[in-house]
Amino acid sequence: MRVTDNMIHMGLTGNIQKALERLNTDYTRLSTGKMINRPSDDPVGLIMGMRLKKGITEGAQYKENANAALALLNSSDYTLDEMTKVLHRLSELAVKGAHGTNDEISLEAMAKEVEELRNHLYHIANSKQENTYLFAGEKTNQPAYRLDNTVTPPAVIWQGSSQPLKAEVGTGITMEISITGDRIFGDLANDFFAQLNQFIEHLRNEDYDAISGTDIPNIQNRLDEVLKIRGEIGAKVNRIEMNIERMDLMNINFKELLSKIEDTDYAEVTMNLKMQESVYQAALATSARIMQNTLVNYI
Repeated sequence: MRVTDNMIHMGLTGNIQKALERLNTDYTRLSTGKMINRPSDDPVGLIMGMRLKKGITEGAQYKENANAALALLNSSDYTLDEMTKVLHRLSELAVKGAHGTNDEISLEAMAKEVEELRNHLYHIANSKQENTYLFAGEKTNQPAYRLDNTVTPPAVIWQGSSQPLKAEVGTGITMEISITGDRIFGDLANDFFAQLNQFIEHLRNEDYDAISGTDIPNIQNRLDEVLKIRGEIGAKVNRIEMNIERMDLMNINFKELLSKIEDTDYAEVTMNLKMQESVYQAALATSARIMQNTLVNYI
């Protein structure tokens, strides 16, 4: 095959251009800190990186949901701890009031204390965390209970939702993160506020049999239910905390993999850059020697 000067010049120019492109690629990787600056740099790595970034973003959202769920559950448990103390005191008063040795003044004092404890339970039932009512179910923007003062004694009316709040705290993991008030304070047939009103009436009427046979079991049943609910909350808190730890480990793993795919290995790229600079200089020197001939050489 006949080789012309034009072919030589085109070959030299093409090789120099390729050397410049390789130099530019290394310069870009060093300046941006990224191995992939456009899709053509590494199509497979680009797709893997996009999947890892999606996993990191989703993990961050799941962790945010999980932390919000933890805050809600812990607030509920703190509130139910306060309710547990109230129920213990009510139990003490019921046991004490069931004895026939109490005079009218003592029974009235007990009735007054039960009234105050009932009012305190009403405020507990409408506890909030920031702008969220803890025990109102899905109706988080309104109190779980309202007070009806048109009747005597005042009635505490349930107006929340029986559907608890739910949150997605992991891939495919959806949990109930709230306890509804009708479960804590009883449904319409077992309304604890109505039971306390009866307890107060029994104390004032000196109805010892009703206190022993009805009020003491009602208080104990409510205490058992609250302790059961607190156990469920504790189990959910433990599960969410373990899930957060798992997501943290996955997040670290994803970021390490993403770094291996995307981040520049400065030592390797710097060494490669030096080699490409030598290749480029050699190409220029070779071109200068080969392309020295001019028309004068042929005269």
